[in-house]
Amino acid sequence: MKAKVWVVDDDVAVQQSVSVLLGAFGFETYCAASAEQFLHDEAEQTADAMVVDLRLPGKSGIDLLKQLTKEGRAVPTVLISGHRDDDVLAQLESFHAVCFLMKPFNPKSLIDWLSEHCVC
Repeated sequence: MKAKVWVVDDDVAVQQSVSVLLGAFGFETYCAASAEQFLHDEAEQTADAMVVDLRLPGKSGIDLLKQLTKEGRAVPTVLISGHRDDDVLAQLESFHAVCFLMKPFNPKSLIDWLSEHCVC
């Protein structure tokens, strides 16, 4: 059974490139352009893991992670961003199974982390 990984990023090029990369390594991917779209669409295909942009229109990636954790629906998550925010990075320590990668990130780092943390 393939792990279902949601890619939540408002940049379509990032969605596509991450989806192609993950697909090449056997992951099944779904994409959303915002946290709100993910929350609406994920009911159809529940997530085993997520790759989430930190800066999204509407709810941020960290807001999405907080909401899912509060609801008991958190899954292993890789937060990605082109901007380093030390305040946000400090918050990540309170979450279980969360990784932060700066864009552009090493594809191997993403694949290795997801392979280690996805349970399906």
